[in-house]
Amino acid sequence: MAREPAEPNAADVTPDLALELAQALVDEQFFLVYQPTIDLQTNAFAGVEALIRWRHPRHGVLSPDRFIEELEASGQIGPVGRWALSTACAQGAAWHDRGYRFNVSVNVSPRQFETPDFFRDVADALSTSRFDPSLLVLEFAQATLLGDRAQSTQRLEHLKTLGVRVAVDDFEPGTSALDELEELPIDIVKLDREFIAGLSTSSEATSLVHSLVKRSETRHLQVIASGIEDSEQRAQLKNEKVHVGQGYLFSKPHEAEEIDRFLEDFAIFSGKPL
Repeated sequence: MAREPAEPNAADVTPDLALELAQALVDEQFFLVYQPTIDLQTNAFAGVEALIRWRHPRHGVLSPDRFIEELEASGQIGPVGRWALSTACAQGAAWHDRGYRFNVSVNVSPRQFETPDFFRDVADALSTSRFDPSLLVLEFAQATLLGDRAQSTQRLEHLKTLGVRVAVDDFEPGTSALDELEELPIDIVKLDREFIAGLSTSSEATSLVHSLVKRSETRHLQVIASGIEDSEQRAQLKNEKVHVGQGYLFSKPHEAEEIDRFLEDFAIFSGKPL
């Protein structure tokens, strides 16, 4: 799952975490929140990123940094990831049935990507929900994709036969990783939130963003900036022609019902298409 800003949690998770996580799926304690993304050039609503939360019966709502590692280690990331993918696709289809047309991004963990059933899980989620595959974005950490590039290429090409798009999460410009990533069948590069945080104080960072956007144009890649916290960052990124932005400046993650209200308000006050 993608990194998010640290959120306060009510208390430390108990030592019986693995057992509690197994029961959490059965008892429907997991839920998804969705963080909007905005087209920085037109101010149009671009989509949402689905993010998992755990409504713990004693400790309150827990963010994924408190339990994702244990899901991975225990092997439970498979069924939980399958649930998250199916839920996000179903919600996306529900929004689209109401006339909204925007992307829904879902994070994929390294262990999920490695499982033989992952392709089938994606295909089943799309088929069951009847969600438009061209609007589903699967997000992967760059370390996941670069661990075994040959295998990653094969798996991604197989996934793309379904019509989905592939994003590289937490990318930091100025590294050699882009050369390697461009050899893979990717569509989107998401700038790391910590890199964006230093944008206003670093002319080098601005130059790196400029170079990345120019390079993306020739390779037909979309560039997304995550973690935008203030209007100065937004203005800089817009000026550098970054395509899409995400962050607390626009909206924190919300459950689906709150996103419904966000969409209504956005349409009224922005006058932009959804």
